[in-house]
Amino acid sequence: MPPARATDVPEMEEVSTQGVRDTSLRANWRIIAVTLYIGISLFEYGFDKGAIAGFQAMPGFLQVFGYQSSSGTWNIQSTPQQIISSFMILGAFIGALLTGPVGAHLGRRHSMMLSSFLLIVATVIMAVTTSFGALYFSRLLCGIANGFLLNFSMVYLQESAPPYMRGLCFGVVTSWITIGTTIGMIVNKATADIMSRQAYQIPLYACFPAPAILILTLPFLPESPRWLLNHGRPEDALHSLRFLRKGAYDEVALQQEFEEMKAIAAREAETQKDWRLIFELFRGTNLRRTIICVGVGTANAGVGAMFILAFGTYFFKIAEVGDPFLWTIITNCVGLAGLMLTWVFVTRVGRRHLILTGCLLCTICMLIMAILYTAPGLSPHNAGIGLVVITSVYLFGFNFGLEPYVYLVAGELPAQNLRAYTMGLASGVSFVFGWICAFTTPYFINKTSLNWGPKYGYIWFVSGLIVSAFVYFMLPEVRGRTLEEIDEMFRNKVPTRQFEKYVCLEIEEARGRGAMNARAFGKEHLMEDKPVLAHVENASKV
Repeated sequence: MPPARATDVPEMEEVSTQGVRDTSLRANWRIIAVTLYIGISLFEYGFDKGAIAGFQAMPGFLQVFGYQSSSGTWNIQSTPQQIISSFMILGAFIGALLTGPVGAHLGRRHSMMLSSFLLIVATVIMAVTTSFGALYFSRLLCGIANGFLLNFSMVYLQESAPPYMRGLCFGVVTSWITIGTTIGMIVNKATADIMSRQAYQIPLYACFPAPAILILTLPFLPESPRWLLNHGRPEDALHSLRFLRKGAYDEVALQQEFEEMKAIAAREAETQKDWRLIFELFRGTNLRRTIICVGVGTANAGVGAMFILAFGTYFFKIAEVGDPFLWTIITNCVGLAGLMLTWVFVTRVGRRHLILTGCLLCTICMLIMAILYTAPGLSPHNAGIGLVVITSVYLFGFNFGLEPYVYLVAGELPAQNLRAYTMGLASGVSFVFGWICAFTTPYFINKTSLNWGPKYGYIWFVSGLIVSAFVYFMLPEVRGRTLEEIDEMFRNKVPTRQFEKYVCLEIEEARGRGAMNARAFGKEHLMEDKPVLAHVENASKV
């Protein structure tokens, strides 16, 4: 279908433009506050990545789960190294696939509360056990909990943020992952030299506050308005939306957005107990959305993120460029700077260009890193310095264009009744590729196996080119669009390049109905304010 012209919009458009939406940060302080609060769940996910990755270089941890070489240094076998890193990803995959059915029953808030409880249990087991079996189980359980937290927090924010704030909110909320990773690394550095189990137990104990805060405070957060609508609770949905938009929307704008949501909910009510809904992901126009979401969702793994994130400290250690924990913290802070820089660009440039830039930058870094370690005549020390620089640039590009926005795309493109299912599938597939990377990387880099080291980057260079091509040809730009507008464009099979200019007629009609509802709402309240004498007469009759 060709894009509709502005002149094709019915007369109702004149009414629909009456809603006032204040896009300033001050007016939208509520959704900013919710974003920062939701970020607590992602802080935990980042802290886990930062803390656990460093355990493999801690003598206190290796004394329990590693071995001492003939030279007196502590090391770890490749098999435990694989399982510790990969079981967390495997658990996250399981949690991601269960996001849809669990969320349909429990909602977004209660699912995050369940995740927080599971996380506390997993952390306790990890801190007290000396058994490999219990350690592996705790990593699996921790992955399930983090898979839930990651997906449900993202879905909640997708369904709650106004369209003009969605990109910024995701840039802010995902910064908690990098902040958590950095703090986890700092705590690791502070405890790394303790020659006892406390070296890794202290960082684990530091994991408790985040899930505890969520369990105690989530009951006070309103449920997602779109989830409430899809479960037959329109009054609660309007109340939730009114809370989230207070100060930024007038009544007309509020009713217009609510009518947009109602139009979609009436057509695509979420099936709460039918697991077969997942098959709808691969039918009709939903198939295109699923392919895009899964394809972009695998971008993190496709550019070799787990190669850098899970084994960065290990690489800096064998490169002998100084304190590996310190260099890991420094390079991670460079990545955090890249993430914060996107806050300025995302509302102006859009998702597509940022994701493509991130993919290309990470891909080029992988090539340069591999060349450094194959170039003749380059000393190991200079190669190590180059590794630090390239890792810094890689993390800058990764956080600038990939970390926040692959989750944003995976959550804003699906149909409303399939959002949690699609987000879970995209995350799950991404975790599978991440798990494969974490599981196989030790064979390529470990000195007792192939011993490729950073030359492993050649493989990720080719993979990154494939990911970049997919993003360029498949991903549409939906900056500033409501979730309902995006749904209409996919249902009307709008070509990728025409998304930005397309006029959504159904949404214009819904906004017109919202404006009329707002008028009726205003008249009703005006009538309630006037008949004071009638209330007195009724009281006297009683």
